[in-house]
Amino acid sequence: MLRALFLALVLPLRLFFYAIVKIRARHRGLLYELTIKADFTEAPLSHGIWSYFKPAKDRFYLLALELAAAVTAVEQKKIKLQKMRLIIEPHNLGWAQAWELRDLVKKFRATGVRVETYLLADDKISAFIASGSDKIVSPETAAFDFSPFTSESLFVQNLLTKLGIRPQFMSVGEFKSAAEMFTRTGMSPAARRQTEELIADIEREFFAAVAERAPALGAVKNRKITGAAAARALKFVDTTLSLSEFRKPDEADEKLTVVDSYRIDKLVRRKNFRLFNFRKPPRIALVVAEGNIIESAESRPGTINWPDYEQVSDILAEEDFAAVLLRVNSPGGSALVSQLIWREWMLAAGKLEPETTKKKKLKEEEEKKHATEKKTIPGYVSQGNVAASGGYYLSAVGDKVFSTPVSITGSIGVVGGKFNVSPLLNKWGISIDRAPKKNPSPAFSAFSDFTGEHKKAIRENMLEVYGQFLRDVAIGRRRKVSEIEAHASGRVFSGVKAGTLGLTDGTGGISTALRALRDDLRVRPQDPVELVILPAVKESLFNRSLLPFGISRLMALADFAKAGTYAVETRFLMF
Repeated sequence: MLRALFLALVLPLRLFFYAIVKIRARHRGLLYELTIKADFTEAPLSHGIWSYFKPAKDRFYLLALELAAAVTAVEQKKIKLQKMRLIIEPHNLGWAQAWELRDLVKKFRATGVRVETYLLADDKISAFIASGSDKIVSPETAAFDFSPFTSESLFVQNLLTKLGIRPQFMSVGEFKSAAEMFTRTGMSPAARRQTEELIADIEREFFAAVAERAPALGAVKNRKITGAAAARALKFVDTTLSLSEFRKPDEADEKLTVVDSYRIDKLVRRKNFRLFNFRKPPRIALVVAEGNIIESAESRPGTINWPDYEQVSDILAEEDFAAVLLRVNSPGGSALVSQLIWREWMLAAGKLEPETTKKKKLKEEEEKKHATEKKTIPGYVSQGNVAASGGYYLSAVGDKVFSTPVSITGSIGVVGGKFNVSPLLNKWGISIDRAPKKNPSPAFSAFSDFTGEHKKAIRENMLEVYGQFLRDVAIGRRRKVSEIEAHASGRVFSGVKAGTLGLTDGTGGISTALRALRDDLRVRPQDPVELVILPAVKESLFNRSLLPFGISRLMALADFAKAGTYAVETRFLMF
């Protein structure tokens, strides 16, 4: 009775609101203008006061989700998008991000949207993105780098020797070459081999993409730096114009309404508004992990550290999430933090038993445990530009791992060490003494080399960590340790190679992974899901360490930023 009365009161208001939303959703044909420029990041979103001054316009994963939502709206004929105008200025996108952006451009074209690109940036990545367009326009003075790929690395061993700094590094894994820049004057044979294979995979993907548009670029003789006139002759560039001429509408464009990403989002949201929509949408946690994995006692935005991520496992375990999507963009770092986060997330997802339950031997206790066992949460992983070493460790929590062909992943190995700066200090008249004299210098002292006993103990510890790394990846990937070990030894792979080795499961970016996760949850294409981004990092409004005379304490009281969650509106999720 009460429910019927409530509906009778609310329904007229909702009907009125529904009519307003639908009227505002009416529109003519659209021309979507998108500019790619400046810096993009894959960092979590800020929370608290700082978020009001620093909106999340630079998060690539949000851009990708916005574009994917727009593609789906066009596919479902909810918005009348007829043309996309893409302007590429200098930026910091990596290869995997560029691959996903190009893939989304091609999906727009597949729906019938014409995509025209103005190419202001002259780097390979920008040309790669633009190659997915119907038309490419550039300035007359533009130059395009179609030369073969080469990787150059710095080696500072001789410089350190001259300065009086002795690097003390050890590694487990033939291909684990992270410390070679300090300990060698050139690449080791193993490092050279894996680098050349990785570059060959990325180069193959690049030239396949540009040759798809301009077949002449498939020929080796055309692989060089090319001016705009030559690029036109090769049919990579269609015409050369200024930016204002490119933006000037032609006769067909004058009938279209020019919109930006904000306007597209508003239209998609209005088109998806329903009169009757009382069911709670499934909640998916998007866990964002970007940056070096470090050991830190406090939050450090731009890194993966325990203070920022310690609450994530509790949130996953306590809140009602239907699934988890993990976005990893990290070259690795601390083995301790990597293993700690991996285990917490596996426990939270119900994919690993707590140690206490493993000790229960009685049959009735086992039966009780299984009867009350928490249902596992499906979790997919999207790898960004790089998900190597500790980044791959975190990826191993996923039921399925998605990677682009040009992502860098793998590097299952261990490296560690220190620098001995005592020779440098001695040059400047600084002496070092210790007490008691009979005791050796601490193993990780910056004023001594490793002793033989130190090396033996550290080596044993590194082998133990390496064994844990292999074991945990095997558990997460549901494989035998021997299967993982065959592709370990610190070796890095491209996404396309990792797929053939079983280190990843699917090809695509974050939008592809989210679509696959929706399918796994059996969410209908027309139904939304609620996406909650974790963690919401505590980022202070001011750098309080620079404020004198106790003002930092006052700013700490005035800044109410706290770690928590950040919910994204369902407009991002209609795909």
